[in-house]
Amino acid sequence: MISWTAHDLCCHRGHGGVTAVAVSGRHNTHNQDGYRSFMFLWVYDLPTWLLFTLIVVGSLVVAWSGVFALRPVAARLFGDKDERNSMVELVLTGTGLFYGLLLGLISAATYTTFSDAQAAADTEAGVVAALYRDVSAYPEPIRGTMRAELETYVDYVINEAWPQQRLGIVPTDGIGKADALLKTMASFEPATPGQEAVHAEAFSQFNHFLEARRERLSAVTGGLPPALWWVLIAGAAINLVLIAMIDIDRVLGHLAVSGLFAVFVGMMIFLIAAMDNPFLGDYSVGPDAFEALRDQVLRR
Repeated sequence: MISWTAHDLCCHRGHGGVTAVAVSGRHNTHNQDGYRSFMFLWVYDLPTWLLFTLIVVGSLVVAWSGVFALRPVAARLFGDKDERNSMVELVLTGTGLFYGLLLGLISAATYTTFSDAQAAADTEAGVVAALYRDVSAYPEPIRGTMRAELETYVDYVINEAWPQQRLGIVPTDGIGKADALLKTMASFEPATPGQEAVHAEAFSQFNHFLEARRERLSAVTGGLPPALWWVLIAGAAINLVLIAMIDIDRVLGHLAVSGLFAVFVGMMIFLIAAMDNPFLGDYSVGPDAFEALRDQVLRR
């Protein structure tokens, strides 16, 4: 009788499965500690509307404070109005262009990360459904055992793994349930060519299951590096300061221009923050695919 574990199987298949999860899990946990200290992940406990309000209002406060604080300072530094506006506009054109490109690239990257996390969860649920159908072709009593193990795994993902993921923690208990299923599968000896075909297909789906599970776990800590956040926030501050240094005769007009720019920057930063951690916050990847699998396939 073959005695493998899911860990052994992944090693045999070229270090592509759970071994990668274990290694990357330790590495990502270390990175996540530093990331937590920078990003204050408690903000993801806030409702989406409140997070949006805090970021946009914060941008407005910085912009309008800069207008009142820097108008007299800039007047003393530059003196002549035309010279002042020419210099500020020259710098603002360059910084605004590059900062706009940075915002666009980061927004696209975070959306891709979010979409990949959603796709990973959907793929894993789909593979588990296919594996469940494959093991349903086994004879009893092993069929009932494997179906029960898959049902236990799905319940675990919904009730235990997902709450951990919503805290930014990579769940680790699922590998034990995958090992239990693999041992049950490996204990079966096909007696007919039909059973051999079903057995081979089940092992193929099991391999796909491990790969899909690894992709989901890798996405748990898929956030932007702290260095990018520093550049993003510093770039916003620099551009807001430059807007505040422009000489506009009417203060209300200056506040309106800087306020519109601040709202736009705040909205973009909110969008990036909301999608940056795919499993955190109100706007996050949920266990919908696994719940549908449980309700529509496993509980029929």
